[in-house]
Amino acid sequence: MSKKLIEIKSLALGFNNDGREKVIFENINASASAGELIALIGSNGRGKSTLLKSIAGLIPIFRRQELHSSDSNSRSSAGSNGRILYNGRMIEEFSHKELSQMISFVASHTERANHLSVKDMLSINCYYKTNWLGTITESDKERISQALEMVGLEGFEERNSFGLSDGEYQRATIAAAIVQDSSIIILDEPTAFLDIANRFIITRLLREIAHKTGKLIIFSTHDLQLAIEMCDRIWLMASDGFYNDTPASLMESGAFEKLFTNSSMRFNKETRSFEML
Repeated sequence: MSKKLIEIKSLALGFNNDGREKVIFENINASASAGELIALIGSNGRGKSTLLKSIAGLIPIFRRQELHSSDSNSRSSAGSNGRILYNGRMIEEFSHKELSQMISFVASHTERANHLSVKDMLSINCYYKTNWLGTITESDKERISQALEMVGLEGFEERNSFGLSDGEYQRATIAAAIVQDSSIIILDEPTAFLDIANRFIITRLLREIAHKTGKLIIFSTHDLQLAIEMCDRIWLMASDGFYNDTPASLMESGAFEKLFTNSSMRFNKETRSFEML
Protein backbone atom coordinates (compact mmCIF):
# COMPACT_ATOMS: atom_id res chain seq x y z
CA MET A 1 0.00 0.00 0.00
CA SER A 2 1.31 3.44 -0.90
CA LYS A 3 1.95 6.18 1.62
CA LYS A 4 -1.10 7.65 3.31
CA LEU A 5 -2.13 10.98 1.82
CA ILE A 6 -4.84 11.59 4.42
CA GLU A 7 -5.10 10.53 8.03
CA ILE A 8 -8.12 11.37 10.18
CA LYS A 9 -7.74 10.84 13.90
CA SER A 10 -10.50 10.99 16.53
CA LEU A 11 -12.44 13.61 14.57
CA ALA A 12 -15.83 14.85 15.71
CA LEU A 13 -18.39 16.68 13.57
CA GLY A 14 -20.75 19.30 14.94
CA PHE A 15 -21.35 22.98 15.48
CA ASN A 16 -21.59 25.59 18.19
CA ASN A 17 -24.59 27.90 18.12
CA ASP A 18 -24.91 30.66 20.71
CA GLY A 19 -22.69 28.73 23.06
CA ARG A 20 -24.66 25.51 22.65
CA GLU A 21 -22.70 22.55 21.31
CA LYS A 22 -24.28 20.03 18.94
CA VAL A 23 -22.31 16.91 18.04
CA ILE A 24 -23.40 15.20 14.80
CA PHE A 25 -20.88 12.36 14.69
CA GLU A 26 -17.70 11.54 16.58
CA ASN A 27 -14.66 9.30 16.83
CA ILE A 28 -13.91 9.24 13.08
CA ASN A 29 -10.67 7.44 12.28
CA ALA A 30 -9.70 6.82 8.67
CA SER A 31 -6.87 6.97 6.18
CA ALA A 32 -6.56 7.12 2.40
CA SER A 33 -3.77 6.61 -0.13
CA ALA A 34 -2.94 7.77 -3.64
CA GLY A 35 -4.77 5.95 -6.42
CA GLU A 36 -7.72 4.90 -4.26
CA LEU A 37 -11.42 5.43 -4.97
CA ILE A 38 -13.29 5.75 -1.69
CA ALA A 39 -17.05 6.02 -1.22
CA LEU A 40 -18.50 7.74 1.84
CA ILE A 41 -21.78 6.08 2.82
CA GLY A 42 -24.32 7.07 5.46
CA SER A 43 -27.92 8.05 5.97
CA ASN A 44 -29.11 11.65 5.68
CA GLY A 45 -28.10 13.78 8.63
CA ARG A 46 -25.03 11.72 9.56
CA GLY A 47 -22.67 14.50 8.50
CA LYS A 48 -21.26 13.26 5.18
CA SER A 49 -21.11 16.72 3.61
CA THR A 50 -19.68 18.19 6.80
CA LEU A 51 -16.94 15.55 6.84
CA LEU A 52 -16.03 16.15 3.18
CA LYS A 53 -15.93 19.93 3.62
CA SER A 54 -13.77 19.53 6.73
CA ILE A 55 -11.33 17.35 4.81
CA ALA A 56 -11.25 19.87 1.95
CA GLY A 57 -10.55 22.73 4.36
CA LEU A 58 -13.76 24.55 3.38
CA ILE A 59 -14.93 24.65 7.00
CA PRO A 60 -12.82 24.59 10.15
CA ILE A 61 -12.47 21.43 12.16
CA PHE A 62 -15.15 21.22 14.85
CA ARG A 63 -13.61 21.80 18.24
CA ARG A 64 -15.26 20.10 21.19
CA GLN A 65 -15.83 22.29 24.24
CA GLU A 66 -13.89 21.14 27.26
CA LEU A 67 -16.32 19.71 29.79
CA HIS A 68 -15.59 19.95 33.48
CA SER A 69 -16.55 17.38 36.06
CA SER A 70 -17.48 18.29 39.62
CA ASP A 71 -13.74 18.41 40.27
CA SER A 72 -12.60 21.64 38.64
CA ASN A 73 -9.08 20.24 38.22
CA SER A 74 -10.20 17.33 36.01
CA ARG A 75 -11.38 17.54 32.43
CA SER A 76 -13.48 15.15 30.41
CA SER A 77 -11.91 13.42 27.42
CA ALA A 78 -14.81 14.87 25.41
CA GLY A 79 -12.84 18.08 25.30
CA SER A 80 -10.15 16.52 23.12
CA ASN A 81 -9.91 17.57 19.48
CA GLY A 82 -9.52 15.43 16.40
CA ARG A 83 -7.00 15.96 13.62
CA ILE A 84 -6.82 15.84 9.83
CA LEU A 85 -3.35 15.35 8.41
CA TYR A 86 -1.99 15.49 4.86
CA ASN A 87 1.32 13.63 4.47
CA GLY A 88 1.70 13.89 8.24
CA ARG A 89 1.10 17.64 8.35
CA MET A 90 -1.95 19.08 10.11
CA ILE A 91 -4.51 20.80 7.88
CA GLU A 92 -4.34 24.01 9.92
CA GLU A 93 -0.72 24.44 8.85
CA PHE A 94 -1.63 24.81 5.16
CA SER A 95 -2.47 28.13 3.52
CA HIS A 96 -5.59 28.46 1.35
CA LYS A 97 -3.38 28.47 -1.74
CA GLU A 98 -1.60 25.31 -0.66
CA LEU A 99 -4.91 23.56 -0.07
CA SER A 100 -6.21 24.61 -3.51
CA GLN A 101 -3.10 23.11 -5.07
CA MET A 102 -3.62 19.87 -3.18
CA ILE A 103 -7.41 19.40 -3.08
CA SER A 104 -10.20 19.83 -5.63
CA PHE A 105 -13.77 19.95 -4.32
CA VAL A 106 -16.89 19.30 -6.42
CA ALA A 107 -20.12 20.34 -4.69
CA SER A 108 -23.31 18.29 -4.90
CA HIS A 109 -25.12 21.02 -6.81
CA THR A 110 -23.83 24.17 -8.47
CA GLU A 111 -25.83 26.84 -10.27
CA ARG A 112 -25.13 26.90 -13.98
CA ALA A 113 -24.12 30.17 -15.61
CA ASN A 114 -25.62 30.81 -19.05
CA HIS A 115 -23.29 31.69 -21.93
CA LEU A 116 -20.30 30.24 -20.08
CA SER A 117 -18.39 27.94 -22.41
CA VAL A 118 -17.12 24.59 -21.18
CA LYS A 119 -13.56 25.85 -21.74
CA ASP A 120 -14.18 28.92 -19.57
CA MET A 121 -15.89 26.76 -16.95
CA LEU A 122 -12.74 24.62 -16.67
CA SER A 123 -10.41 27.63 -16.89
CA ILE A 124 -11.72 28.89 -13.56
CA ASN A 125 -9.85 26.03 -11.87
CA CYS A 126 -6.55 27.36 -13.25
CA TYR A 127 -6.85 30.85 -11.75
CA TYR A 128 -5.28 30.01 -8.39
CA LYS A 129 -1.89 29.83 -10.14
CA THR A 130 -2.25 32.52 -12.84
CA ASN A 131 -0.77 36.04 -12.86
CA TRP A 132 -2.66 39.13 -11.68
CA LEU A 133 -4.43 39.35 -15.06
CA GLY A 134 -5.78 35.82 -14.64
CA THR A 135 -4.32 34.71 -17.97
CA ILE A 136 -4.09 30.96 -18.49
CA THR A 137 -1.11 29.49 -20.31
CA GLU A 138 -0.90 27.28 -23.37
CA SER A 139 -0.13 24.33 -21.09
CA ASP A 140 -3.33 25.12 -19.14
CA LYS A 141 -5.29 25.06 -22.41
CA GLU A 142 -3.72 21.72 -23.30
CA ARG A 143 -4.60 20.33 -19.89
CA ILE A 144 -8.21 21.46 -20.38
CA SER A 145 -8.40 19.58 -23.68
CA GLN A 146 -6.83 16.48 -22.11
CA ALA A 147 -9.24 16.58 -19.17
CA LEU A 148 -12.24 16.83 -21.48
CA GLU A 149 -10.95 13.90 -23.50
CA MET A 150 -10.46 11.91 -20.30
CA VAL A 151 -14.12 12.35 -19.30
CA GLY A 152 -15.45 11.76 -22.81
CA LEU A 153 -16.20 15.39 -23.70
CA GLU A 154 -13.54 16.00 -26.33
CA GLY A 155 -14.55 18.79 -28.70
CA PHE A 156 -16.89 20.39 -26.12
CA GLU A 157 -14.63 23.39 -25.41
CA GLU A 158 -16.89 25.98 -27.07
CA ARG A 159 -20.20 24.41 -26.04
CA ASN A 160 -22.43 26.44 -23.72
CA SER A 161 -22.14 24.70 -20.34
CA PHE A 162 -25.71 25.75 -19.52
CA GLY A 163 -27.02 23.53 -22.31
CA LEU A 164 -25.24 20.33 -21.27
CA SER A 165 -27.28 17.37 -20.10
CA ASP A 166 -27.03 16.45 -16.40
CA GLY A 167 -24.59 13.64 -17.15
CA GLU A 168 -22.46 15.83 -19.44
CA TYR A 169 -22.40 18.64 -16.91
CA GLN A 170 -21.31 16.30 -14.12
CA ARG A 171 -18.50 15.01 -16.32
CA ALA A 172 -17.50 18.63 -17.00
CA THR A 173 -17.28 19.35 -13.25
CA ILE A 174 -15.02 16.30 -12.86
CA ALA A 175 -12.89 17.56 -15.75
CA ALA A 176 -12.62 20.92 -13.95
CA ALA A 177 -11.31 19.11 -10.86
CA ILE A 178 -8.75 17.31 -13.03
CA VAL A 179 -7.63 20.63 -14.54
CA GLN A 180 -6.92 21.93 -11.04
CA ASP A 181 -4.17 19.29 -11.04
CA SER A 182 -4.55 18.38 -7.40
CA SER A 183 -3.56 15.05 -5.89
CA ILE A 184 -6.92 14.72 -4.11
CA ILE A 185 -10.42 15.11 -5.56
CA ILE A 186 -13.42 15.26 -3.22
CA LEU A 187 -16.98 15.09 -4.57
CA ASP A 188 -20.19 15.57 -2.60
CA GLU A 189 -22.83 13.23 -4.07
CA PRO A 190 -21.73 13.56 -7.72
CA THR A 191 -24.41 11.12 -8.92
CA ALA A 192 -27.35 12.45 -6.88
CA PHE A 193 -29.32 13.90 -9.81
CA LEU A 194 -28.41 11.33 -12.44
CA ASP A 195 -30.29 8.35 -13.86
CA ILE A 196 -29.09 4.78 -13.33
CA ALA A 197 -26.97 4.65 -16.49
CA ASN A 198 -25.20 7.93 -15.77
CA ARG A 199 -24.60 6.98 -12.12
CA PHE A 200 -22.73 3.91 -13.37
CA ILE A 201 -20.82 5.91 -16.01
CA ILE A 202 -19.72 8.60 -13.55
CA THR A 203 -18.65 6.11 -10.86
CA ARG A 204 -16.70 4.04 -13.37
CA LEU A 205 -15.08 7.24 -14.66
CA LEU A 206 -13.98 8.17 -11.14
CA ARG A 207 -12.43 4.73 -10.69
CA GLU A 208 -10.55 5.00 -13.98
CA ILE A 209 -9.20 8.44 -13.06
CA ALA A 210 -8.05 7.26 -9.63
CA HIS A 211 -6.35 4.14 -10.93
CA LYS A 212 -4.80 5.65 -14.06
CA THR A 213 -3.61 8.99 -12.66
CA GLY A 214 -2.84 7.99 -9.07
CA LYS A 215 -5.17 10.64 -7.65
CA LEU A 216 -7.04 9.95 -4.44
CA ILE A 217 -10.78 10.36 -5.03
CA ILE A 218 -13.33 10.44 -2.20
CA PHE A 219 -17.04 10.86 -2.95
CA SER A 220 -20.26 10.58 -0.99
CA THR A 221 -23.14 8.53 -2.34
CA HIS A 222 -26.32 6.70 -1.35
CA ASP A 223 -25.73 4.02 -3.99
CA LEU A 224 -24.21 1.31 -1.81
CA GLN A 225 -24.39 -1.44 -4.43
CA LEU A 226 -22.47 0.63 -6.96
CA ALA A 227 -19.91 1.58 -4.32
CA ILE A 228 -19.37 -2.09 -3.47
CA GLU A 229 -18.75 -2.95 -7.11
CA MET A 230 -16.53 0.03 -8.01
CA CYS A 231 -14.65 1.29 -4.96
CA ASP A 232 -11.39 0.24 -3.33
CA ARG A 233 -12.55 1.24 0.12
CA ILE A 234 -15.72 2.45 1.81
CA TRP A 235 -16.03 4.89 4.67
CA LEU A 236 -19.24 3.94 6.45
CA MET A 237 -21.01 6.30 8.86
CA ALA A 238 -23.25 3.82 10.68
CA SER A 239 -25.49 4.04 13.73
CA ASP A 240 -22.82 2.56 16.00
CA GLY A 241 -19.72 4.25 14.64
CA PHE A 242 -17.38 4.82 11.71
CA TYR A 243 -16.01 2.00 9.55
CA ASN A 244 -13.10 2.21 7.10
CA ASP A 245 -12.38 -0.94 5.11
CA THR A 246 -12.67 -2.72 1.78
CA PRO A 247 -16.17 -3.59 0.51
CA ALA A 248 -15.47 -7.32 0.94
CA SER A 249 -14.37 -6.92 4.56
CA LEU A 250 -17.35 -4.73 5.42
CA MET A 251 -19.72 -7.27 3.90
CA GLU A 252 -18.15 -10.14 5.84
CA SER A 253 -18.29 -8.23 9.12
CA GLY A 254 -21.97 -7.33 8.66
CA ALA A 255 -21.20 -3.61 8.87
CA PHE A 256 -23.63 -2.70 6.08
CA GLU A 257 -26.52 -4.04 8.13
CA LYS A 258 -25.82 -1.24 10.62
CA LEU A 259 -27.32 1.15 8.06
CA PHE A 260 -30.74 -0.43 8.53
CA THR A 261 -31.23 -0.61 12.28
CA ASN A 262 -34.92 -0.30 13.16
CA SER A 263 -35.74 -0.80 9.48
CA SER A 264 -37.65 -3.40 7.49
CA MET A 265 -34.69 -3.78 5.11
CA ARG A 266 -31.50 -5.78 5.35
CA PHE A 267 -28.37 -6.23 3.26
CA ASN A 268 -27.79 -9.70 1.81
CA LYS A 269 -24.05 -10.18 1.40
CA GLU A 270 -24.54 -13.26 -0.78
CA THR A 271 -26.46 -11.35 -3.47
CA ARG A 272 -24.93 -7.95 -2.63
CA SER A 273 -28.40 -6.46 -2.62
CA PHE A 274 -31.10 -5.18 -0.28
CA GLU A 275 -34.07 -7.22 0.82
CA MET A 276 -37.30 -6.57 2.66
CA LEU A 277 -37.72 -8.55 5.85
